[in-house]
Amino acid sequence: MAYLNAVLANVYGCVPVLKATDQLNISLDMLEVAGVLPDEPRPVRSLPAAKARLGIDPDQWIVQYAICPQCWKHHHPTELRELERPECTVEGCSGIIYTESTDSKGRTTHIPCKINPQVSLIESLHRMMQRPGFAESICDTRMKTCPSSNDDNFVMEDISDGSDWYTHTVETVRERGNQGTIRDVAADGQDEPKKLNDQRYGLNMTINCDWFGILERPHSSGGIYFAINNLPIEERHLQVNVICQQITPGPTEPNIDQIIHCLEPLAKEIEVLRTGVKMEIHGSDVPVDVYADAALVNCDTPAARKLSGTAGHSHDLQPCLYCHIALVDVNTEAGYDFKWAAKDDFEMLKHAFASEDAAPQRKEYILSDQGVRWSPLNAISGWLPSIHTILNFLHNFFLGIVAHFFMKIIFGAYMLSGAGGVNSPKQKFEDLINVIQWPSHITRLPKNMATNQSLRKADEWRRILTIAPILLWYVWMDENDKIPDVVPPIPPNAKIIPTHNRNISSIYNVLLLLCVAGRLLASRTISIAQATAGQEFLIQFCRQCLALEIPLVINHHLAMHYLPMFTRMGPVYGWWLFAFERFNGLLEKVNHNGHDGGRMELTLLRSWVQNHLLYELMLSLPPDAHAKERAILEKLVHDEARRGGMATQIAIYRSENSTDSVRLPKGKRKFVNLRTAVEPTGNAYALVLAYVQERWPNIELIDKLSLQDGTSFLSRQSASQLTYIRKNGIRYGSASNTPEDSRYPVQISSFLHLTVPGKLPHICAVVRCLRSDHMLPAFPWDLQEVFPFL
Repeated sequence: MAYLNAVLANVYGCVPVLKATDQLNISLDMLEVAGVLPDEPRPVRSLPAAKARLGIDPDQWIVQYAICPQCWKHHHPTELRELERPECTVEGCSGIIYTESTDSKGRTTHIPCKINPQVSLIESLHRMMQRPGFAESICDTRMKTCPSSNDDNFVMEDISDGSDWYTHTVETVRERGNQGTIRDVAADGQDEPKKLNDQRYGLNMTINCDWFGILERPHSSGGIYFAINNLPIEERHLQVNVICQQITPGPTEPNIDQIIHCLEPLAKEIEVLRTGVKMEIHGSDVPVDVYADAALVNCDTPAARKLSGTAGHSHDLQPCLYCHIALVDVNTEAGYDFKWAAKDDFEMLKHAFASEDAAPQRKEYILSDQGVRWSPLNAISGWLPSIHTILNFLHNFFLGIVAHFFMKIIFGAYMLSGAGGVNSPKQKFEDLINVIQWPSHITRLPKNMATNQSLRKADEWRRILTIAPILLWYVWMDENDKIPDVVPPIPPNAKIIPTHNRNISSIYNVLLLLCVAGRLLASRTISIAQATAGQEFLIQFCRQCLALEIPLVINHHLAMHYLPMFTRMGPVYGWWLFAFERFNGLLEKVNHNGHDGGRMELTLLRSWVQNHLLYELMLSLPPDAHAKERAILEKLVHDEARRGGMATQIAIYRSENSTDSVRLPKGKRKFVNLRTAVEPTGNAYALVLAYVQERWPNIELIDKLSLQDGTSFLSRQSASQLTYIRKNGIRYGSASNTPEDSRYPVQISSFLHLTVPGKLPHICAVVRCLRSDHMLPAFPWDLQEVFPFL
């Protein structure tokens, strides 16, 4: 307890090391005075030793690579000690790797000028596999085949429903032929390579890389994260289940040569994991073979191109990673006619390998002509730079296409006139968007968009697209509630005069195509047929924009490649970047020392690893552990989850129980009277009775007051009321919980936990629909209404 309190005060209470050490010694002195301080094991009195005793010292897991400040050539700490000269060993580089320092005993040590903190993928997986319940939570797909391969109407729910899941192999070797051609063959003379999904612990991993600012002055640090796709979708992106492999040091993003050195250690470890590594798992006395493969690089487009070693999206000749078009084709029919040739991954690998040791001018020629350069990922057998580099929906669609439409067309082209004061289209837009009431699980809401078009979050663009048809209809409608066929005036002080067609009716029709495409493609579950429909709406949106002479950008063309990705990867909900973007926000909140040279990034990585270790310490406590010890750790997990310093909702997933794959609030639940407590009108009993009769027809449930034969459905002993539930990680509140009382448009009146004799408990919701009648007029969006089966 003394160790734990001192460590928590230092890690989460912002208590300096010296004061935390004093706190530790005061606690130990008190125990000694009380005569209860043990002799064995001998108590330690320093903070690092206390962390080591608890098994939560992050420095034991972090490798502080010394890197050249110029080229970022990496040197392991053991290699750093053996260097004879501080000058960089890379030819043509003038960087200084270390300075010398002499300690009090006269020993000379090498102090690196810049470090890149990293953790070992293999050691991290070793530790995670020994967590109670972790190995069991890894989905077993050994007996599964691709369910969507022969059925375009099969509804895909996760990555494992896509075809790509069943194509990854292990125990293969990448060979380079005499003519530079590349091929992957089975190792050790096997006839066929093993499939990753045929292994019980074959981990399909996603790599994400993103840069973020951690200082008021410009300073960009970058985290490289690994998520394990075999975990259930609601647990996959919890912080304690994601490995932050490294945080690249600032103050600027690494260039191409620098990122190559950053990727070398992890690429070597992935290659080892593809051959299988013996690991101990919790609850088993026999080590098991654990395989892992980097199945996806999933980042925003600039970061993805850096990691995969391909040309940037602004490249004149090779802007697209998936087909052969030029940048000038983006604003022509050629960019959207699907007549382009797809890129050959093995041809790209051939030129990437040729670029590895080529002279600088030759590298630039290969990049310009073929659109590839060397990346350490290319050395991993099975890795394909085009297929395995995903186009992220969050950045491409919401922050790219949707933001472009509003910023360049609606706002930038003066489609919302400010003439007319409070009745102007601009003011009506502002007023309506600010008064909309949203469901309780919505986080970021768009506000004041007509007057403040500053940088918006993807969540806000996602929400604005949801209500855009009604918003703009309300703003533009005439006295007959129709969208007029007119052009709004351009203000006299306009700085840029738009040249495209500004007809309101035409722009509104284009918007409807975009909204339907977003509604289909961003569905939580999707079939290939639905993805095909969404892709077609997006194609028509781009073509209509070209017809109106609206200038498009590379994001519009890249979105033409969505359908193959949905076919390979399943619904976008399983692989978009909302979860990864949150990790940067967590790291930005960590207190650090403000020192350059990678020391701030070391503090951030320590915090990440520390959270993992504290979580594992809590899991490792035996059932008969001291109640106070367990309570402190569980409170820590809850507090950190609320503050955002630890994985969001980790406490929820550990402390709440589950029914019908729905997470329920913790605590005892009392039965309520369905005739009076749930609905003031008293009709909840009849609604619930009809529902349970349809769900369990064989029980023959009847009204308690009925004279018919059957099992009485008791109004006072059948349902308990819940204030909220969590479904797929999203919190849904109800009107029975006071803070949720004003949430619309479809009101969840109550959540009920039903108990019927002989059946498992079941969760249902009492929902009030929007008030409407049969006299609703025709609206402009009726023809584009999304199909009911969605």
